[in-house]
Amino acid sequence: MMVKILQRFDEPITIVGGGEFVPDIFEYSLKLGKELIAVDGGLNYLNPKRHFPLWILGDLDSAIDTESWVKAGSKIKLLPEQNSTDFEKCLYSTEAPLYLANGFLGHRIDHTLASCSTLVSRKDKNIILLGKRDIIIHINKKMRLDLEVGTRLSLFPFKKVCGVQSFGLKYSIEGLDFAPGSVIGTSNEVTEVTVEMNFDDTGMLLILPRESLSKVLESYGVA
Repeated sequence: MMVKILQRFDEPITIVGGGEFVPDIFEYSLKLGKELIAVDGGLNYLNPKRHFPLWILGDLDSAIDTESWVKAGSKIKLLPEQNSTDFEKCLYSTEAPLYLANGFLGHRIDHTLASCSTLVSRKDKNIILLGKRDIIIHINKKMRLDLEVGTRLSLFPFKKVCGVQSFGLKYSIEGLDFAPGSVIGTSNEVTEVTVEMNFDDTGMLLILPRESLSKVLESYGVA
């Protein structure tokens, strides 16, 4: 499928979907990713007096009062195809160094799983899923993070992937064959300030408490 890129961004951006909305995390995201994209029903969380979505994207079956936003200057793009989620539509029609993704977890389990799957299928994108309690990112084979000792760290494979090496974890991942429905890696713990994890392939999701967001942002070069 040939896809036209609607806009390329040089800085991190904030996107908001129609899942669970966490106001304080959202406002924090906007300080880092100042340009905002509303993904379908995520538009309904926005306050016209405080927020301005540069783009409104998706199949737009849930967004309310799009006309008012367009009059205020927002651009709108209807993407009616039903072979992808609205989250995927946003990702394939834009480019940015980092997506701060609000409203793609919680509320519906199927939507949460779809968002997690998208992290793996769009491994070419840097995305942080932001939730009420946790944040989720995809490990593109290797990851190095500075985290506080004692931090809960969970790994969940979305496909078969083998742990090659780890440092700074209570339970080593070395030599473990991870797979959905088989070996997973939830409720591990950080034992050193610097954590390193290497896998033989993509497909592993990293789940951390939201308090670790600043550390994760540092790993992407965002302060």
